[in-house]
Amino acid sequence: MNARLASGLALLALLVVVAVFPAAFTSYPFGYSDTMRSVETPLGTEWRFAPEPPSAFYLFGTDQYGYDILTRIVYGLRWTLACVFTVAAARTLLGGALGSLRALMRRPGSDSGVSPLAGIPSFVIAFFALYPFTINSPWQGWRLFLFQCAVLSLLDLGPVIGATAAKTSAVLAMPFVEAARSAGAGGAWVFRRHALPFVAEELLESFADQTVAVLQMVGRLGVFMLFIGGTAMTFSPPLLNSAQGEIAGLIGLYRARLLASRWMLAFPLASYMVVLLAARLVASGLRERERRRRRVYEAR
Repeated sequence: MNARLASGLALLALLVVVAVFPAAFTSYPFGYSDTMRSVETPLGTEWRFAPEPPSAFYLFGTDQYGYDILTRIVYGLRWTLACVFTVAAARTLLGGALGSLRALMRRPGSDSGVSPLAGIPSFVIAFFALYPFTINSPWQGWRLFLFQCAVLSLLDLGPVIGATAAKTSAVLAMPFVEAARSAGAGGAWVFRRHALPFVAEELLESFADQTVAVLQMVGRLGVFMLFIGGTAMTFSPPLLNSAQGEIAGLIGLYRARLLASRWMLAFPLASYMVVLLAARLVASGLRERERRRRRVYEAR
């Protein structure tokens, strides 16, 4: 295990602990709001109004609605990690299966063709597919979350399918595979015994890369007020809010506060960067491990 992979896994493990035990890292329950409070000082009673800057009372400050930002980040982290890993795993497994099947069924001179949706950015498809169901959705909590994950999982499968198909085809063309076929081995046996170990390494790297891609996609959706877990909208006055406080969504929610109340954007953005750093370290570490294994294999 190289240094990048080890540090990425350690950071990721810490994030998982925070996501699983959020109450251990904040003094307030989920949904706690304090728009106005009194503080006794030597000069008498002072009143504090939301949003409050970071202090010993609220370490990350509060937003314009009185929500403690640290509490929102800690409880929202579970939604971020769950979405990233669920979608990345679904894309990897589905794309890997389709890519392997394509390689096994490919005939000389065959053309895989081009999808009619290839020219449309996946974010645009995700936006129009999720918008009608995310704003004040009748589905609450995990039902909406699973639907959002299902939509995101069907996007950007092309690169996974293509990479898996190329890897499978390359392995199936190796001399030892041809020797196994000449000895009477069937296609299923050859794939399971010879191709699958190489394809599994490719899929492991693909999973790490997909975690980064999904996190970036969720961040873009948050900028347009489509939050994982749902968007709550009020009409008097017209306001949009993240129903679950998912971290990437908080960045989109607080982006307009960059000049007036910088802490409201700074802390969710820093948390998002930590999650992104962990995903990139794991992805980079897995690629480095694969390169080292390949050099050892080629040297034999």
